[in-house]
Amino acid sequence: HCIDMILTAVFRVLWVLPLYLISRLLNVFWYQEIADLVYKSVRRARSRSPTSSVSELIADIIYSVIVQCVFLVQASLAGLVPVLGYPLQVVHMALVYSLYAFEYVWMNQGQGVVRRVALMHYNWAYFSGYGMIMSVVISCADSYFMGVCLFSLMFPVLIVSSHHSSPQTKVKCFPPAPSSDPAFS
Repeated sequence: HCIDMILTAVFRVLWVLPLYLISRLLNVFWYQEIADLVYKSVRRARSRSPTSSVSELIADIIYSVIVQCVFLVQASLAGLVPVLGYPLQVVHMALVYSLYAFEYVWMNQGQGVVRRVALMHYNWAYFSGYGMIMSVVISCADSYFMGVCLFSLMFPVLIVSSHHSSPQTKVKCFPPAPSSDPAFS
């Protein structure tokens, strides 16, 4: 029994984990290629950089990753709330998936990260609905790896549809989501 556990662990570390990491890395490039092709097809334009220098672009990407990490931590914490935790977590993950999908559009349009987060903030109802189907399906997965597989299959559809959608950018249909972030004050 002990030898089986050791062999299983070694197999996962030496075979499954590297394949998983390689597939995740390839998915990043695949998603970007899908987003660029759809953007060129739909908008009939080349993508624009949101910044004028490489250092500003790197700073924008780092800030974006930090925002995404904060969203994920918030989603995890929402899941801990008694009784309402699961629905709150599903809604929050819907927002995360929407942010992931629309970032490809907004980056191609040259919008900075502060503008992208503000769009999510003021149109939270639209974006929570936009990512809801994916969030519900993934939340029903039997395992983490099944969830990752579902994400990998469904996310390209979200990317393509985000390029064809028209979220409100000026009209605020709902009050902004509560925030203590001074960027929204």
